[in-house]
Amino acid sequence: MRVGIDTRTVTPVRSGVGNYVLNLLEGLRWVAPQQEFFLLGQRQNLETIGWNLPSGLFHSTRFSHESHPWGDLWEHCLLPRTLQKYGVDVFHGPATLIPLLSTGFTRVVTIHDLVAFLFSETIPKKYALYMRWLIKQVVAKADRIISVSEHTKQDLMDVLKVDPAKISVVHEAASPGFQPIRDQTKIAWVRRRYNLHGPFIYHVGNIEPRKNLVRLVKAFIMLRRCAKLDVRLVITGQRGWLTNMLFRELDGLTLGDEVVFTGYVQRTDLPLLMNAAEAFVFPSLYEGFGLPVLEAMSCGTPVVTSNISSLPEIVGSAAVLVDPESVESISQGIERVLTASSLRRRLTKEGLLQARKFSWERAARETMAVYRLAHEEKRGI
Repeated sequence: MRVGIDTRTVTPVRSGVGNYVLNLLEGLRWVAPQQEFFLLGQRQNLETIGWNLPSGLFHSTRFSHESHPWGDLWEHCLLPRTLQKYGVDVFHGPATLIPLLSTGFTRVVTIHDLVAFLFSETIPKKYALYMRWLIKQVVAKADRIISVSEHTKQDLMDVLKVDPAKISVVHEAASPGFQPIRDQTKIAWVRRRYNLHGPFIYHVGNIEPRKNLVRLVKAFIMLRRCAKLDVRLVITGQRGWLTNMLFRELDGLTLGDEVVFTGYVQRTDLPLLMNAAEAFVFPSLYEGFGLPVLEAMSCGTPVVTSNISSLPEIVGSAAVLVDPESVESISQGIERVLTASSLRRRLTKEGLLQARKFSWERAARETMAVYRLAHEEKRGI
């Protein structure tokens, strides 16, 4: 069985899905060292992954994952011939996309969320319409679907009426670098690097409406005004879509130097920043998985997050859950964590235990099982 995997989201500057693909690849190589993998992507993708593959196991394309619609036309119409040429038996689209045409290979797709259906107002209108059409086609054509959470599986069943027998839930995990860091010289270094003096609460994610940053900032302002806590808010992430309106709203607030936007930071700096923070705050309106909260818990950082979508499933009892549509609820949740030392100790302890329930080795083994099942079903075994 030769397994083909689309690696085009694994870029030097990447967000959640790109990290998912990179970590999954490392896990697959660990749990299935004899398995033959065929990688599809651009040269920068292969360089970032770091695998030394012979030419017969890598196909280079000029189309990135974001090349719409021409890249999609290539994927649907021309890629199937390439996969047939290289003898691919199972093709995995780990970032929602798979060829809609097949020349005999089996198709597995990972669906991360249904934001285009459930929170379409948080993404560009034309893109939302296009992705709704495309995802409907993808889930209909896929032989097997991997969902990153039970919540996303339920969304697939409720919104797109997908047969639950077709869906396998495979949870993500934090990267190995996310762990408690005791070396205070490293913490001091990252504070100097980003000019962070004194205590701060931390948020990581693309800057886009779904991350609920306006309410987060308003909750932070309420926290400083009502609780009189001397703390800063640090927000890390690259600009996503519909940010102009978001920043216009933020410009209307009096922030001073109390709110720090770092922009995109090196992946290796994230565990240091999470360890340096008093708390990690993630009041997202909708997440298919919510990897940043798991990364924070893996560092032993107390977490405040939303009580909706997949987030309660991921954090269990190891976080303070708040109503993301209530500024007051977010503010009160942060205040509880910052002022109650016993709560902080409990969240740190339970967060580390909860995070250990997730691993990329387990995710890779479960993903390999989906490949084998899809291949055997196709062959009628």
